[in-house]
Amino acid sequence: MPQYILRISLDHTSFRIPSLLSVSQVFNFAIRFISKDKYRGLLVIELEKEEDVHHILARDTLVLSACELYASGDTYEELHEQMKGNLKVLEPYLHSSFKFTLEGANHRVLDKRVTETVESFAYTELKGKIQMKDPEEEFVIFEDYDWEVAHTVEARIKRDGKFRHVYFGRRVGFGKARLLPTVHDVKARAYYGNTSMDSHMGFLMAGQALPAPGKIIYDPFVGTGSMLYASAHWGAYVMGSDIDGRQIRGKAKGKEVKPGILRAAAQYGTEDLFLDCLTYDVTKSPIRRGGWVDAIITDPPYGVRAGAKRLGRKEGGRPLRDEPYMFPDGTYSHLMPGYLPPSRPYELANLTKDLVQLARWLLVPGGRLVFFLPTVTEDYQEVDVPVVEGMRELKVGEGSVQDFGKWGRRLITMEKTAQDDGPPPTFEDHEEFDIRNQPDHLPGHHGFRDRYATGFSSRKKSENASPAGTPPVLEPVVSLGSGDKV
Repeated sequence: MPQYILRISLDHTSFRIPSLLSVSQVFNFAIRFISKDKYRGLLVIELEKEEDVHHILARDTLVLSACELYASGDTYEELHEQMKGNLKVLEPYLHSSFKFTLEGANHRVLDKRVTETVESFAYTELKGKIQMKDPEEEFVIFEDYDWEVAHTVEARIKRDGKFRHVYFGRRVGFGKARLLPTVHDVKARAYYGNTSMDSHMGFLMAGQALPAPGKIIYDPFVGTGSMLYASAHWGAYVMGSDIDGRQIRGKAKGKEVKPGILRAAAQYGTEDLFLDCLTYDVTKSPIRRGGWVDAIITDPPYGVRAGAKRLGRKEGGRPLRDEPYMFPDGTYSHLMPGYLPPSRPYELANLTKDLVQLARWLLVPGGRLVFFLPTVTEDYQEVDVPVVEGMRELKVGEGSVQDFGKWGRRLITMEKTAQDDGPPPTFEDHEEFDIRNQPDHLPGHHGFRDRYATGFSSRKKSENASPAGTPPVLEPVVSLGSGDKV
């Protein structure tokens, strides 16, 4: 099968292989990775037909361009020797207008060497017109350099030509999806909040849910809707819910009464794909039937900017009323404008376990659950990912992680393998996550908000210093560097 070389971004390198695989799964084509090192600026893959490359260029936000690969080598001598034995690949383009381009990955090639390098391909004997603007064909020479910071002219001159590998091929196209994160930039969005997901990360997450026309995708912690915009862009119907309707609605602007999420959806031309965004506690969901959602995608609140909550009162607080409270004028409290029901913290370990159980019930067979799991770097273990029968984790290599030093966000993608819906989740607190029971291993994300606030101090030290069941003492304020505080 033909091979292609992808010029690919060095941002979010642990997400690149899952992103490419998700495109291949949406369009049902096989992809084989040829490059031994899959995290360089150039990636060689094998595909059955060129049509598949165009699917990648149209959908993958990390791919800058793609070329059909004709020859490669550690040196130009090796490259030319291989190319001279493969000249038949150029026959369809012998009389086409053309140009040659020399590109360096992780390096800008010196201008004085470009002409000399291009002229070394004179043996190809292309007979078409050389046309530097809008040629029919563009042939590209790629030099692949190791990453190195070379800010000075002297440093650039010193490393020029010291590439790791060199490639030659024909340009197939440029990445069309590459600009999507800029188009969806949060700061230019009609409605956003301090919990809104970075637009590029939103597209990388949405890709794992395999959005496509006709599919239904649900976010149970929708917030300001970041996950839904990216999913709807690819034609999926989307819906969301949140315990706090204020995030969905936002503040009205002038005479505009449309909820904030729909204002942003209208900005992107996807408002018609938003089925609805509802206000309810996911643990008290009005949904009564499982097995009809194609994907669940969410970034659960874990306390960096907002903590997860569920209806009820904190342990030791006043019990909930059996009947709604009535004011002397006969008005019920819960019908008053701005009413907020009492809530209690939702432990992240319980939330993630419940989320997987919800997916087990709500998804169609083969449906996907995609969510971020915050992990403390020194404590994370693979067993921290909730295990529910009928759901399996889809993992590539070490997984996709957005690293922040002491902690990171690990992208978890799971697939429903069960063919039945099973029982709906009960959303009861799970005993294995109760610190007072002293389990053998607490997930690294257990008590994440408290641990974040204390700078991720050693868990053993903090637990030994406090009586069982007593929360650690928190520092008063932690700045996140962007004006947000917890």
